[in-house]
Amino acid sequence: MRKLFFAAAMLLLSQVGFGQAVNDQAIIPVSVTLNSILRLTVVSGGNIDFVVNTIDQYTNGINSGGTDARYHTNFTVSASQDFDVTIRAEDATFLGQDNIAHTMPLDNVGFDLIENGSGADPTNWALPGGVLALTNVAQNIVTGVPSAAAGSAAQNDFTIQWRLGTSEGAMNGNSLLAQSLDPDRYITNVFLELVPK
Repeated sequence: MRKLFFAAAMLLLSQVGFGQAVNDQAIIPVSVTLNSILRLTVVSGGNIDFVVNTIDQYTNGINSGGTDARYHTNFTVSASQDFDVTIRAEDATFLGQDNIAHTMPLDNVGFDLIENGSGADPTNWALPGGVLALTNVAQNIVTGVPSAAAGSAAQNDFTIQWRLGTSEGAMNGNSLLAQSLDPDRYITNVFLELVPK
């Protein structure tokens, strides 16, 4: 019996001594999907309505300096990458609604931009010349400088301050009165476009 036990022990030890460790492996695919987030939201001021009904308004315009909140458009941007924002009018002129032959030059309307968000230095949003005139050619109003970077709506919060007939900055230098425009309700659509960098 002793020989049998000894033979079994030797057999067991030989298996342990000459056996190789068994390695096993599994493959775990790991993927990352980054969806593009580009969202521009007009929070307030989605309809700007200037009503001229005094000689003073014909002469001096409405909202000089851009201080009247009734003529403000507030918008925010949520973006996962750097961006620009452009603005342009749909038409080459304002179009009369009572008489389609009536037109009014776009540059009677001007605007500037202020930054309200936590992600940027307001000096980076100063427009050239202070006040730009509305045109039907896309103009950059927010440009992807380091502080106009990807971020939330709280970081990228802007206000357009509109004015009519004030001859500020690049606006039409003649008053509405001097232009002798036909009485009418003049309309055009204005597009804000969020452009990824």
